[in-house]
Amino acid sequence: MQTHGSVSRQTLYIAVLSALIVGFIGGVGYSALRAASLTQTQQQAGVHNHNGAAARASITDLEQKAQADPDNAQVWAELGHAFFDSGQADNAVAAYTRALAIEPGNTNVRTDLGVMYFQSNKHREAIAEFDQVLSADPGHPQARFNKGVVLYSGLNDKAGALAEWNILLKSHPEAVTPTGMALKDLIRQVEEDKH
Repeated sequence: MQTHGSVSRQTLYIAVLSALIVGFIGGVGYSALRAASLTQTQQQAGVHNHNGAAARASITDLEQKAQADPDNAQVWAELGHAFFDSGQADNAVAAYTRALAIEPGNTNVRTDLGVMYFQSNKHREAIAEFDQVLSADPGHPQARFNKGVVLYSGLNDKAGALAEWNILLKSHPEAVTPTGMALKDLIRQVEEDKH
């Protein structure tokens, strides 16, 4: 009976952590995570968002702007965000890569690129992007947290994930996840499940 509960709890943690990476990348709170989770759930269930036409129009508009001004990193980043929000990871990767070719020092866009690599199951590439961000800005909380998520749920490296989150906790002792859970509580739960 306990074994079944442990498996279910571990599966729940992996699902929660996978969802957290989407919400945490921009430092957004619970409402953004809820919206991202709802969109993902709708996509998995085959339910189309009523704003799908508006999202496509926005993407089309941004694609036209990017074509007209191909050296504008901001437009490429916005296009990446639009693809990110519409669940088009491969297109987001391409747009973010283009933005970073123009403005390689943008740690927030690089963090978003790492998230999209994670969504595409390219975990090593995601870690490489987060490491590049952390090399430039060791205190970047989203990159640090997301690296832990990829280590934990993508690479099954619980010790590595805990190390990243503990570093984050030292610089942000009151840090909370997008669901409102204190980071220290998440760490404690993962440590309790660590075998």
